[in-house]
Amino acid sequence: MTKKETIQSVIKFLELALSDDALAFFFQIKKSFSDDELFYDFLHHYLTIQKDGLPPLEGRLYADFCTYFSHMLEIQSEEKVLEQVARYAKYYLMLKLEYIEDKDFARSISVINAYEAWDAYPFLLEVMDDYENKRIDSTALLNMLNMVEDLAFKRLQTGEDNSLSTLGMDINKMLYSSNLRKDAI
Repeated sequence: MTKKETIQSVIKFLELALSDDALAFFFQIKKSFSDDELFYDFLHHYLTIQKDGLPPLEGRLYADFCTYFSHMLEIQSEEKVLEQVARYAKYYLMLKLEYIEDKDFARSISVINAYEAWDAYPFLLEVMDDYENKRIDSTALLNMLNMVEDLAFKRLQTGEDNSLSTLGMDINKMLYSSNLRKDAI
């Protein structure tokens, strides 16, 4: 399936799964994207987060989306699920289109995009969510952006095929395990 066909299939699935109001909300989210390819790329990165850092396999985005979305609808309202999708869509567009007011953040994101470090996007989406929800401050955000920038630069210099896609999951494991140790003290 092409990216466009995959998005059309996702829409058909959601037409059956959602109420009219929720479907209208979904179309507002999708409307933010200039084309189906950009929306497909967003869904790919979003699902990577939901699958603990494992990106959907080639040709599996539709199936993975349906599985994830159906499961989430069993435990949350469609409004809550779509609110999360909308939040991450906002972050994705901020990163991809480099639409961010802070000049230091914008410079770092621009460099990351110039290095084509798209596989770091799931991590960056999580970091943006942490920043927006005040779980990290601006210094921590800038440090993480600079870290991704450095790793992407090193990858370009060495030509190694090291993926940045699991970066966020590795960092989250470190943070949660260190937080658990602090809580135990």
